[in-house]
Amino acid sequence: MSSELRAPYRLVAAFLLGMAIVHGVEFWQQRGPVLAGYGDFSSFYTSGLLLRQREGRLFYDSREQWKLQQQFAPNVAIRQGPMPFIRPPFEAIVFLPLAFFSYPAAFGIWTFAKIILLWISLRVIPRPFPFTRIYPYWLEATLCLGFFPVFLDLFQGQDSILLLLIVGLTLNQLHLGKDVAAGAILALGLFKFHLVLPIAIVLWLAGRPRILVGLIPGAAALVGISCALSGASVLLTYPAYLFRLNQTPGVGFVTVQSMPNFRGVLSAFVGRSPNPGTIQWLLFVAAVVAIVLTVVVWRPLINRGFQGLALGYFLTLLIAILTSYYNRVYDMSLLVITLFLLAGFLNQQVDQQLPTRGQRAMISTGLLLLIFTPLYWVLILQCDCPYLLVVPMFILAMGIAGVMKRRERVVSSELS
Repeated sequence: MSSELRAPYRLVAAFLLGMAIVHGVEFWQQRGPVLAGYGDFSSFYTSGLLLRQREGRLFYDSREQWKLQQQFAPNVAIRQGPMPFIRPPFEAIVFLPLAFFSYPAAFGIWTFAKIILLWISLRVIPRPFPFTRIYPYWLEATLCLGFFPVFLDLFQGQDSILLLLIVGLTLNQLHLGKDVAAGAILALGLFKFHLVLPIAIVLWLAGRPRILVGLIPGAAALVGISCALSGASVLLTYPAYLFRLNQTPGVGFVTVQSMPNFRGVLSAFVGRSPNPGTIQWLLFVAAVVAIVLTVVVWRPLINRGFQGLALGYFLTLLIAILTSYYNRVYDMSLLVITLFLLAGFLNQQVDQQLPTRGQRAMISTGLLLLIFTPLYWVLILQCDCPYLLVVPMFILAMGIAGVMKRRERVVSSELS
């Protein structure tokens, strides 16, 4: 077992460090529009202001959102309406302290806090093998800044890095065998329920059912907090609000084709259809099939060592992103866990029969494409087709699934 990075991995690290510098320069050059309120953070800041004013019942009132945003971001020319707050009410608690600062100061504090959360995320990810941590944690966090989805999260003032920490802590507790605690921690990520629920379902069906013992009470507590903040009517108001936004393009909301998932691909090639329509049914079938296949592949390995647990977790994160109904490029920040541990896995296994050469090629291709920042520039800025990011994620998922099936055969032969 090697504890040293081989030359190709050192080159990748150097590339990520270079991209981190490029991203930092770009961030600095665009600081004016960012601090003026052009980013997504304006919606979170609005929720904090409403909570500070004890007006949680107005979280999903577009007129009130627009009124507040006109006060702290009056010079944003690209919007004719508010940047909508689309998270459940309980997440506004996170942004309440920031509402006591001016918008630029709040954005700066939130950005610094997320860099700290990124560093903590890397510390809590289980590292049972020496090859998975060669560099100090601060340098690993710096390398993560070279991963475009992480940069985009910081640039937009988004909350995907917060979910990264929650997902990392969940893996930590699963590794320790504390499934109830893992479920309770995962519940905290339900502010992005469209990503968290598939993870919970796969874990439950794959052989860790006690995760629901922590998840369900945690979810119930968050519903109670949301009702306390916004009133019990939020149970109906919030779903109706999301449905209405989904039916009304623009006003700061995202187009379907900008989503790096199967829905984005289907929308690009099949066309957008009313709900329920062709895309929704195709996406539902794809999600069910992907979840079932992930469960089938992971179930024999989930309780047989960290490698089996980690590989299945990587695959589950990819499936959650690919089959989600709604996501953005910054949600791919969750793949930081996969990038670090899977690259280390390949580095260790270079002289062994697991994975095969073909599987190694698929995983390496997926990883390299995902960290290659110019690809994002071309797909987002030049071609306006971020949905094509599905391709490297799908390649990576297929490579991981192949390794898991091969590992299952190896484990079965050892037991027999």
